[in-house]
Amino acid sequence: MYQRWFSLLLFFLVVGCAPMAARVALPQSTVPYDRAWQVALNTSLNYYDRIAVEDKEGGFFQTAWNIEKSGLNIGIPVRRNRLIGHVASKSPFRLHLILEVEAFSMELGRWVKETNDPLLTQISQDMSSKLQF
Repeated sequence: MYQRWFSLLLFFLVVGCAPMAARVALPQSTVPYDRAWQVALNTSLNYYDRIAVEDKEGGFFQTAWNIEKSGLNIGIPVRRNRLIGHVASKSPFRLHLILEVEAFSMELGRWVKETNDPLLTQISQDMSSKLQF
């Protein structure tokens, strides 16, 4: 019985210590949905090579992973990030952005979550300024 409780406690400690993806909600905008959607995609393309998933009717987009290959292990991706957008409201337009950042851990042999709040702040400010007409 103690082993079960210990395993459960250990699980919550590990999960509770993992960083969450950075999130931000853009301010409401009176820009029509079609125009606001295009602004969101075009602004995202200023920071990422391409949009991997786009669902205008569902109000969802996701960029492709932006991969950094610098570090001690040449050729092995060291860090990656992507932007995800969810439309919370079409009129007035309201968009939630999530920035997923991961680093490859050689010790664990897998990707682990990180944060990059300055990049998300920069993207959201850029997008917000273009949506305030």
